[in-house]
Amino acid sequence: MQQQNLSAANEAYRRQKILTASPIELIVLLYDGLHKDIAIAQLSIEKKQNEMAHKKLINAQAIVNELINSLNLDYEIAQELLPLYEFLHRSLIEANSSKDAKVLTDLLEIVDDLRATWVDVAESTRKPIPLSELRKAGESSLSAFRAA
Repeated sequence: MQQQNLSAANEAYRRQKILTASPIELIVLLYDGLHKDIAIAQLSIEKKQNEMAHKKLINAQAIVNELINSLNLDYEIAQELLPLYEFLHRSLIEANSSKDAKVLTDLLEIVDDLRATWVDVAESTRKPIPLSELRKAGESSLSAFRAA
C-alpha cells in the first residue's frame, strides 16, 4: 500500500513538472527520458533481456520522433538538428534489430551532449536582465519613438 502511495506521488510530481515546464524545459525532459530509455535498453541487451530492450528502444524512437516534430524548420538551428535526430532514430532502429549495446554507448554520448546544450539554453533564458540594460533598452526605444 505504501509503495502504491509513493508511486502515485511520484507520478503526480512528474505530471506537475511537465505541466509547468517551459518549452525549452520540456525539450530537456525529453532528453532525460531518451537517455533513461537508451541506458535501460543497453543494460537489458547486456543481460539478454531482449523484450525489455525492445520496449525501451521503441519508446526512445518515439521520443526522437517527438523531438523531430518539435522542430520549427524556419530556423537554421532546427535544420541542423533534423539530420542529427534522423541519425539517432535510424541508429535506434538498427540497435533494436542487432541488439548491439555498443551502438547505444555512442548514442548516449550524443544525447548527453545535446541535453547539455539545451540545459545551457534553458538556464540562459532564466537569467534576470540587469536594471541598467533595461534602462538602456528603454532609452533606445524612447529615442526611436521620438525620432519617428
